[in-house]
Amino acid sequence: MPAETVLLAVLYRLREGCSWRALRIFAPHTTIYSRWKQWCETGLWDVILGRLATGAHGRLWAVDSTSSKAHKHARGARRSAGCQCIGTSRGGPNTKIHALVDSRGRAVQLRLTPGNAHDLAAAPALIAGITDRTILADKAYDSDAFRELLASSGLRSCIPAKSNRLSPAAHHRGHYRHRHKVENFFQRLKERRAIATRYEKLASRFLALTTLAAICDWLQN
Repeated sequence: MPAETVLLAVLYRLREGCSWRALRIFAPHTTIYSRWKQWCETGLWDVILGRLATGAHGRLWAVDSTSSKAHKHARGARRSAGCQCIGTSRGGPNTKIHALVDSRGRAVQLRLTPGNAHDLAAAPALIAGITDRTILADKAYDSDAFRELLASSGLRSCIPAKSNRLSPAAHHRGHYRHRHKVENFFQRLKERRAIATRYEKLASRFLALTTLAAICDWLQN
């Protein structure tokens, strides 16, 4: 089967959030899923996003997270496989998508955590290998440990202090206005129904699908 047909089917599912069986309009759904599984296991989407990210723009990069509600079909993984980045919060079972975006709001790094995890849980992994940038983040990232990690990595921080800070650190208000780029990225990402609601049982498959959506965002912006 041509790879173009499989990719078209996967992109259709990404947009519509339909079941794999619904892709029979393109080809046998088992064949489509087998090829998708193969692509995921070879790390194809990470490689493509990594190459795109070499063209990341600007010095003001932003980090943040958004929650994706987990459909009941996403909770069918074996218990021995662990939580698969699904946690229960006040909104029910969900997964957090964490992103680092460049100054144009395009994804550079993506990570997943359970929905009840703190935003800081994925922050060190997001900035790994990044230098000579200013990282914009909201108050959830106001941590001495995270600020020290940024400084030791050759990064500057632009993070508003929490209201309970005894000695709040200053931040550049002009730079902070650009933090909306990461919010805009999540808004575009979740226009795809398979990202707004998680249907994937395995975290690796959902992360691959999210990465594919980020790749599409790069190509469109």
